[in-house]
Amino acid sequence: MPASASSALVNVAEDAELRLVRLLADSAPSTRAGFVQDCEACILHGDAAQLMRTILEEKGAISALVSLEEEAVSAVSLLAALLDRVKDVNSSKLVDDLADSVIRATSTDETSKAISLLATLYNMRSEPLEKVGLLVKMITLATARQPALLESSSSFLGRWMEASKLSSMLDEWQVQPVNRRALYRAVANGTTSALSEQRFTLLTVETYIKTDVDTEALETAKKAAIGAIRDPVSLFAEQRKILSLPAIQALKEKFTPLLDLLKVFQEGKLEDYQSFVKTNGGESVLAQWKLSPTECTRHMRILSLCSLAAEHEEIPYKVVAKTLQTESSDVEKWVIAAVSSGLLSAKMDQLQEQVIVERCVVRKFEIEQWKGLQSRLHLWKNNVGGILEAYKQSQQQKQ
Repeated sequence: MPASASSALVNVAEDAELRLVRLLADSAPSTRAGFVQDCEACILHGDAAQLMRTILEEKGAISALVSLEEEAVSAVSLLAALLDRVKDVNSSKLVDDLADSVIRATSTDETSKAISLLATLYNMRSEPLEKVGLLVKMITLATARQPALLESSSSFLGRWMEASKLSSMLDEWQVQPVNRRALYRAVANGTTSALSEQRFTLLTVETYIKTDVDTEALETAKKAAIGAIRDPVSLFAEQRKILSLPAIQALKEKFTPLLDLLKVFQEGKLEDYQSFVKTNGGESVLAQWKLSPTECTRHMRILSLCSLAAEHEEIPYKVVAKTLQTESSDVEKWVIAAVSSGLLSAKMDQLQEQVIVERCVVRKFEIEQWKGLQSRLHLWKNNVGGILEAYKQSQQQKQ
């Protein structure tokens, strides 16, 4: 469904536009002699598009608007209402130009005011792509000048820094993936949270299809891959489909080692990680991506334990120790680490020295995993059948 405009009342009195033009002319340090007359002609002929262009092209007009105190928001509201009467197919460009003019006319100290004016314009527009473009401009402006405006979840911009809220809004507006890209990238660049940055980088990568993967897409995919390797646990659910993304797959051409390492962290075990490091010249291969060998090994042990737990319901300590290449005395420490990560739910039988798996994420689901699931379902079916048969017989005996 299309986005809805604000229901805020706007002064659309017959002479409101003319009074605004004269106010801008009086407030501007200098305007050309024919500015007011040209605007009057546009108003007389009902040419809203040309009136907007005349105001935007007049040097100092928007600066004068921004300099107004209480009247600035009302002035922008009036211009937004004027845009509603523009029949020109380039009305979206006028929205863009107005927003850019407001940004240029404000200093760093006036960032809050600039965003307030842009937010007014945002609330007055109903076209989804225009609203997305305005959000990109506001978030980019705040990132460059006043990042604190993005940090509070209660602020106008802060509420859109949460991936679920922003994605839900774009879904509601039926915005296509390619038209979300700039907004996701702006938020990824503006957030101060590493997890949030990775979330929005992943969302950005997801907007690419095979035919539009370019240099920028590869750089974004590279960033997402490194982030997924640096922390494969915290965003496990979001990152589990990363290998299927066209932009990630395109890394094979120029960034093959990085893609290979990502595959290890998505599907492999500790021994696969160690083999990769050895084959690619040792731990120095990780330095180019600013990855910590210690953290990589720690994460691979947790992920390897999860893979092992997905294959067996009861695991002897010695098997865990062998898989993780550690001492049996350290097994419980790694089980606790895996449980704390949320990827595994298990109990430890210290007398029998076994890990009892209750629930575990599945890192890889292919034909072998389907066969395993089939075997479990058949076993469950047979068990349930046995219980039902026993119940049937007991009922017959009672009769």
